[in-house]
Amino acid sequence: MIVIKREKEPDSLLEFRLQNPEADYGETPTDVLKDIREQMWQEQKYCMKRIKSPNDVRIEHCIPRHPQGELEYDKSATLNFKWMLGVCYGNSLGRGVKPEHTTCDAHKGNTELTVNPYNELSVRKIKYRSDGRIYSDNPEINKDVTETLNLNCEAVSLPQTRREVLASEKKRIMNKCEGRSHEAFMKELERTYASLVKERNLIPYCGIIISWLEDKLKIS
Repeated sequence: MIVIKREKEPDSLLEFRLQNPEADYGETPTDVLKDIREQMWQEQKYCMKRIKSPNDVRIEHCIPRHPQGELEYDKSATLNFKWMLGVCYGNSLGRGVKPEHTTCDAHKGNTELTVNPYNELSVRKIKYRSDGRIYSDNPEINKDVTETLNLNCEAVSLPQTRREVLASEKKRIMNKCEGRSHEAFMKELERTYASLVKERNLIPYCGIIISWLEDKLKIS
């Protein structure tokens, strides 16, 4: 998981909300949903797994639209763009996929999360073990990532993929800095961190790389 930097909502969504103050997300026109997916894809392109096109974006609500299945809820909140998140389909499209083999929004259902993907301090509470498994020392966030979102799902090789991504990036950095000073090594870590976090040059599963860089650079 990485910090999501959400931009201004699409004009079509703003117009729909203004013209339909009593509407909820389920009434959103197809063309508005298309604009939402397009903008999310432009801003993110990744749900750690690469999302190939706007058509592959699933719109998730960080705050559930119907918490615990409640029939009465805040309709306006369901159309609040800042709580929408572009995600992949979490291995839910294959025939006969078991619920325990789904991830992310497909596995979350209506469960409310503690971790806030828009809050940098919240996301930094997520950590990674050497085997690529995700966890947190915060009990609620640990439950979010390991149970609610099922982000250690072996059926889609998530821990293994993270481990391989980190190993590849470490190898790249070591090869580039071979024979150079420790200062040059640290400069390369800083450059890589800036590229991923500030310039948003994201790559698949880069959350584990960012976490490793923050540890090396003593960023907390």
